[in-house]
Amino acid sequence: QNVASRRMAVKILVVVVLGVVVATVAQPPVAQKASYARWMVSSAEWGTLSTLSTLWEGFPFGNPVSVADVDGAPVFCVSPLDQSIQDLASSPKASLTLSRAAAGDAACRPPSGDPENPPCSRLVLAGTFANVTDDGWDAAKDALEAKHPAMEGWGCFDPDNDLDGHDFFLAKLDVEHAWLIDIYGGAAIIDPDDYFGDYDSSGEKEAAPLQATGFVGDEGRQGKKV
Repeated sequence: QNVASRRMAVKILVVVVLGVVVATVAQPPVAQKASYARWMVSSAEWGTLSTLSTLWEGFPFGNPVSVADVDGAPVFCVSPLDQSIQDLASSPKASLTLSRAAAGDAACRPPSGDPENPPCSRLVLAGTFANVTDDGWDAAKDALEAKHPAMEGWGCFDPDNDLDGHDFFLAKLDVEHAWLIDIYGGAAIIDPDDYFGDYDSSGEKEAAPLQATGFVGDEGRQGKKV
């Protein structure tokens, strides 16, 4: 029992330490679109996963999902019993929506702020949903376990400890598109190559700083560079 208690204490300490590290990563300036988007993903605990519904044909289906990230790629622990995963078995295209309202940012809170207020940052990532392969499994496990320790009890990290046949497995979103509003002036469309660029601990891109490859204004105009 003492050994088990010590192991649990160590695990809690690791989670707390990792949580502090994540929480103290510098928030990039809003003008640094790609690094800001990466910061939003790394600091998020959950988002809304949207799929093409097989339950209601022709309609989208949005579902809250716990999230972590590995070098900017969102990772999840999900069950095939979930409606979203059943949708993805039919079509693997999905989007993940994040809002800083989930973190309670001042710009998102009434009376002076609101979740639709542009400084209340919001990010939509779209791409292809896929199982995590052997090559990335350990990194996905570590990221999810640090943010969501309860997942261990679901059998996410140990297939022999499955929760009542839910068959939880690790998955990721291969990001192909990114849409960000973090300030007034319209949405930035971020190129995946820029989104997945290398960043130092301050959120600055180490080489060839990016912003975004396109801009969508209030009237849906495209093509303005930022």
